[in-house]
Amino acid sequence: MARRGVRALGVLLLVAVLAMSTPLLLPGSPALAVLGLEASDADIAAFNERYNLGADPFTRLWNWVTALLHGDLGTSIVTGSAVTDQLAERLPVTLELVVVSLALALVIAVPVALRAAWRPGSVLDRVSQSLAFVLLSMPGFVLGMLLIYVFAVSLKALPATGWVPFAEDPVEHLAHLVLPVVTMALAEAAVYLRALRADADDVLGSTYIHAAQARGMRPSRLLLARALRPASLPLVTLVGLNLGMALGGTLVVETMYAIPGMGRYVATAIGQRDYPVIESTTIILAAAMVVATLLVDLSYRLIDPRIAHDARH
Repeated sequence: MARRGVRALGVLLLVAVLAMSTPLLLPGSPALAVLGLEASDADIAAFNERYNLGADPFTRLWNWVTALLHGDLGTSIVTGSAVTDQLAERLPVTLELVVVSLALALVIAVPVALRAAWRPGSVLDRVSQSLAFVLLSMPGFVLGMLLIYVFAVSLKALPATGWVPFAEDPVEHLAHLVLPVVTMALAEAAVYLRALRADADDVLGSTYIHAAQARGMRPSRLLLARALRPASLPLVTLVGLNLGMALGGTLVVETMYAIPGMGRYVATAIGQRDYPVIESTTIILAAAMVVATLLVDLSYRLIDPRIAHDARH
């Protein structure tokens, strides 16, 4: 585990250096967008000096880490606002989308996959596999537009876009949360369903499953108590990786539904070449991915202690 932690820190360091290299890798300067096309060379040079855009990546990374120790993630070049304040406002929105959609995806995928594996070839099995294939083949923005057309335009049951904080109006908050969460959850559920269905099918063919069935164990208890745990390793991997990537992968959903989250914030920063925002968010997202990967490794050992034993030997 310690070696994995060291490798993870090495990966995070590499990502951080690459993130700090973006001002050198991309042509042009954001100074023109901020100062205007009539800005002189001296003004552009002063602008780059002010935001430390001309320094080498290691110096910029050192300065960033030093500022981070004081709770400072930099200042937006375009808006002049502190990146820390913007992330404190937007990150909870994205986390809510990610966590709620993940919970909904698991609530859909786990029972359907287990029941489909228990009765292979049944109507539930065929329908669920077909729907999962359709959802996997459909781009997220197409699914989102379809849901908006049905529930917001045709039925007028839910708002199409926008965001209302929970503290301001809990009912409106939940109403604005439904469509983006369902858009994300359906795509995730399709992946989880197919992965768990395939592994549950193998586990249900095991000798100890047949022995438990012969002793009269009820199918629901058999699936949850005996089959789910050994079949869930690939599912845990997918959940962990998706959880790490989803923080940056909400860009399409947040843009489509006009949600003031982290994904939309990053997309705007990239379009404006707002390097302090791009660098800080890239490192944070990479750290989230590294933590998610380490948590997946740890969960393997909790689900199957034999993995920890094999790793020591």
